Amino acid sequence: MALTYAVINKNDKRHNSDPIDDDVAIDEIDFYIAEYTKRVTNFEAKKKINERFTFVSLVIVLLSAGLIYSPFLFGVDVLEYGYLRLIVSLFLSIAGMILFVSYLVNRLKGYTRAWSRNRLMKEQLEILAREYRLSIRGKKLPTDREYINIEQENILSKLFELESKNRIETHVDIVGDYIAAHEGVFGWVKGLRK
Repeated sequence: MALTYAVINKNDKRHNSDPIDDDVAIDEIDFYIAEYTKRVTNFEAKKKINERFTFVSLVIVLLSAGLIYSPFLFGVDVLEYGYLRLIVSLFLSIAGMILFVSYLVNRLKGYTRAWSRNRLMKEQLEILAREYRLSIRGKKLPTDREYINIEQENILSKLFELESKNRIETHVDIVGDYIAAHEGVFGWVKGLRK
């Protein structure tokens, strides 16, 4: 399997940018690049949805608060009717809850962190693939088999070290997000009791 994710650039003068077929290291790196590309796309979509909910609810909260407190802010009571003030207060409450829930969802699910971490991992994998390509530049299989095998082992150990570090970072982020969300919510609830 050759590297297929790269965009062909006619002005690319880098050495050894041709496809490499039937290479264990390149095949493994390609597999992980494909996996992390899927993850980046998945978390990016979830992050965008969450950001839209947050933005819309924040705008509604600010507009509703501005309308409710218009006598104090502008000197004119925009909401002269009793039912209108109740409806705007209801919008303020609902939008405030949506804002709070979208914050918690992003915090607990870690969409932004996961998107960023997976994007960084994909970039590191692309650099790793490039490093390997340059290390075997000018080498041919029958004559340089031992050198290529050593480079494959070297790059595969780097690959699995990167994957291991990423899994540990993911675990630390997940646990940290749950602890932060727990402390945030219960700190807020304790503040209400005072």
